[in-house]
Amino acid sequence: MDTTKENATLYTYEKEEGLLAYWAFDSIEDGLIKDVSGNGHDGKVLGEPEICPGYIYNGIRFSKPGQGVIVKNTKGLDFTEKDSFTIEACFNWDGVISGASWPCVMQKGLDIAKKAFNYVGFWINSSCRRAALGITGEGGTKTCNLVAQVNNTAGWHKLVAVQDGKAGTLSFFVDGVPQRQGNAINASSVGMPLTMGFCDDSSVFLGAIDEIKIYNYAKPIDFEVTGVDVMEYKSFSYTDPESGESITLPYRLYLPEDYENSDGKKFPLLFFLHGYGECGTDNIQQIRVLGGPNLLLDRVLERGDCIIVAPQCQASPAEYNWVPINKQWGTGSRELTEKPTISLAAATELLKTFLSDERTDKSRVYAAGISMGGYGTWELITRHPEWFAAAVPVCGSGIPSLAGRLTDIAIWAMHGEADTTVPPQGTRDMENAVKAAGGNKIRTSFYPGVGHNSWPQAYSEKDLLDWLFAQKKDNE
Repeated sequence: MDTTKENATLYTYEKEEGLLAYWAFDSIEDGLIKDVSGNGHDGKVLGEPEICPGYIYNGIRFSKPGQGVIVKNTKGLDFTEKDSFTIEACFNWDGVISGASWPCVMQKGLDIAKKAFNYVGFWINSSCRRAALGITGEGGTKTCNLVAQVNNTAGWHKLVAVQDGKAGTLSFFVDGVPQRQGNAINASSVGMPLTMGFCDDSSVFLGAIDEIKIYNYAKPIDFEVTGVDVMEYKSFSYTDPESGESITLPYRLYLPEDYENSDGKKFPLLFFLHGYGECGTDNIQQIRVLGGPNLLLDRVLERGDCIIVAPQCQASPAEYNWVPINKQWGTGSRELTEKPTISLAAATELLKTFLSDERTDKSRVYAAGISMGGYGTWELITRHPEWFAAAVPVCGSGIPSLAGRLTDIAIWAMHGEADTTVPPQGTRDMENAVKAAGGNKIRTSFYPGVGHNSWPQAYSEKDLLDWLFAQKKDNE
């Protein structure tokens, strides 16, 4: 099955120094996953896996045994203990065991049937929920298995192996964090293929992989904090005035460089509500999406001129979600509850503290969210329409009966046409209801063939940021 991504012009692959191979998995062309490094290591697709939302843009999903990718031209991909190399791979494991307890993300050189045991690759030990870098030489007699605990097996994770031939070391990193170090090993396996998603019939990986790169040097691992990780760790305490129940809401905060010495300057504010997959108390997951990048936050932060506030709610009990999803999840439209959940109430009070700050441009306050956070975005702007200039709810559902409150807010709602988790009819209902109430500031984007994970397409819309930051409330 050939799958070509839409908006292909959004992503170009720059030639990196020392890059031997790069499989981006953005499309399947003529039954192949192309090596976009230009070095000819194209992989043959087996068993009709599907292109899916990936770590960066698209990835490839293996849903049953017999699916995978095999690269037979592996010239230049054989390493001895004297060679330096770096291998990067991203995975999102379904958590399902198919065959052995070591699902294979990618590897080169292992073929049990042929008794070939010189190999290097990444596996998952499903019995203990750990990722492993396995490298073996000298016919399997010399082994270095570096195992690391993966915090939260759900979602995307990035694995990196770095061998320094001069130093004689092999290092393993998970999600940018150094894990284990061992000795360099001769894992040369000339003529053996490289496989992705399997290494034999028993080591089948079910899930998605993306962004596999191989370099011919020990890539320096820069642990400088960059991107959304620069956002400050904060918390906000809230007590319900009626019940007396208290909650502490973790949140991440980005303030522009000149915020403290603004000298009268005012800054727009983006208030972001995460999806159910990012629930927790770690104050980390909510600035990503299922462990992968959050393209909206990444793009807004790059501007450097917008306050970003991203709170995090708990997964259970349901009353601690942004909306009571145990009652309303999967509905095309819904009604507003008398009171918000305690987490949304806390988030609302948190936002109020920024609205009361003279450095916040109250004419340019924006709300955004995905999935459960899309529900929360619709509810937040419905309860407080006077606060917001614009909103970007993705794969959520609103309250059509109260759409008349939203006619003065610029809304860009996005949804996958094939979403079976939150039906796209919910977005259509809101579009129709707002327009019926006299609103003309709502726009929608629907993505054919895309399921619930529509945020990569939504947040890759070329004019999204220009549109968002052009929105301004009147009379402010």
